[in-house]
Amino acid sequence: MKRLLLVLLSMFALVPAWAGDIDNVGNLNDDEFQAFSADLGAALSYKSLTPTEPLGILGFDVAVDGSSTRVQAGAAWQIATGDEVSSLPMARIRVTKGLPFGFDVGGFYSTVPGSNIKLYGAELRYALVEGGVVTPAIGLRAAVTRLNGVDDLAFGTHSLDISISKGLGPVTPYFGVGQVWVDNEYTGPQFQGTCGIAPTISCGGASASFNDAKYFAGMRISLLVLNLVVEGDRTGDVTTYSLKLGFGF
Repeated sequence: MKRLLLVLLSMFALVPAWAGDIDNVGNLNDDEFQAFSADLGAALSYKSLTPTEPLGILGFDVAVDGSSTRVQAGAAWQIATGDEVSSLPMARIRVTKGLPFGFDVGGFYSTVPGSNIKLYGAELRYALVEGGVVTPAIGLRAAVTRLNGVDDLAFGTHSLDISISKGLGPVTPYFGVGQVWVDNEYTGPQFQGTCGIAPTISCGGASASFNDAKYFAGMRISLLVLNLVVEGDRTGDVTTYSLKLGFGF
């Protein structure tokens, strides 16, 4: 068990450190804030990282994972953080538990190494079709995430998706589509800019509320009580790649 915990924790070493706090959001103009929020929504919304079939009442999964999101608004990130940012790395600890009647519940805690970004989230899944020897599993998921640690932002997402998966021996591919709703509001002190030059946050505050389509696909490889998952996620125009190592049955 000790070795297993060391292996799981070592996954965090796969996520590169990014030394940059988000502490200059007040310097973004309206367009930059919208683009910045789109990157945040894609990076910080809930990631599946599991096939569709339910765990069952005795099933559980404890895992760590790392992901990298290629940001689109690099100029906005440089203003908001003071650093050149091309990708946003994430490290997560997550737990999922099977419930009766085809339901699963799960949650995670996440951080961006070297940054003040802290994130937590929860999901509820329901298997429309639990799957079998020849039948694929089909399921629905509702999820929420909330940002913590960035004092000047009130950020959160909620999402709905439907997915399908079918096990082929130890390998289980899966695919899903859904929708992500993003709400982001600047809550810090007003930027001391000049409204006549550019539309800044000091001209009435900044907020972003929008929704994006979500597509994801992945594959789980089961090795007795261990499982390895790779996944690609496309939310809006932003792509995230993730790797998860889990323990459970």
